Amino acid sequence: MKRLQLSRRDRRALVGGAAAIALVLGVVRAVPAARSWDREARAESGELRAALARDRAMIARSATVRESTIARGRRIIALAPSLLGGETVAGAAASLASLLSGAAAQSNVRLGAVQLRGDSLSHSAFTRIGAHVDATGDVTGISHLLSALERGSAVIAIKSFAITQPDVAAGDDRVEALHLEMDVEGIMLNPKRSK
Repeated sequence: MKRLQLSRRDRRALVGGAAAIALVLGVVRAVPAARSWDREARAESGELRAALARDRAMIARSATVRESTIARGRRIIALAPSLLGGETVAGAAASLASLLSGAAAQSNVRLGAVQLRGDSLSHSAFTRIGAHVDATGDVTGISHLLSALERGSAVIAIKSFAITQPDVAAGDDRVEALHLEMDVEGIMLNPKRSK
């Protein structure tokens, strides 16, 4: 087997050609990879700048948030006298029943059934305590009852009410009697959230 003899000039051309091919292949693969890396680095840099701007804005707003929280706390404390009393939902429901009973007695209205309800599983700061009330009285007594509930120490919302006359055919010699059905609601501070 004959060995190929290359001249010095041919060897330089061969090495130079191989180097040029390697350089071209390297550039063809390296340039897109470098561009991709540059795009990713720029995108990540933009995300980091945006996160930094959000964090700086949040720090700048912290004083405002603190002042707002303090003001909100003061407003909640100012509401305390108008909330239903009681350490538990049952206690607040009893307080609502007591307010209804007192207002009815003061207005000469006879209370019938009082169905209390409250959400003992509530996780919000306030819990609604409601009652469905049946009562009987004359026009003056029922209007005094509604007025007493409106002016009472606790804020009680009358959600619905209906007034009917049970004995439409009653004569003029009988005392007027009206039947009142109403749904009322008060608010208590949730003991689970206040501790």
